[in-house]
Amino acid sequence: MLATSDGIRPGLEGRVERVVEGDLITKHVGGQGTFATPAMIGLMEWASHKALAGLLPEDETTVGYEVHVRHLAPAKPGTTVVATSKLTEVKGNKLYFDVECHQGDKLLGSGTHKRAIVPADF
Repeated sequence: MLATSDGIRPGLEGRVERVVEGDLITKHVGGQGTFATPAMIGLMEWASHKALAGLLPEDETTVGYEVHVRHLAPAKPGTTVVATSKLTEVKGNKLYFDVECHQGDKLLGSGTHKRAIVPADF
């Protein structure tokens, strides 16, 4: 049985900042490429995982199981993007997040992400 910490409550936030380079770029669009949608989703998932940093016992972790995201605007290679997440609901071992990705004031993507608390040795 999972021993979920009482510290996991709505309102927790996670943040990941990265420069658009390397594996964050899709090149099939031509030119220098652009910020890839799968990369944006990956950063949103990472931000959601980081929102729980230090709150789970060592024998537990979280895994993503659902993502609903719209990629709204491009970001050029070399620019900095920030993915954020906010925990909105906790139902047993299920965690629900609102996620966004920005480049400065420009909204690049937004949506929802669901994670589950599972044994770390699954």
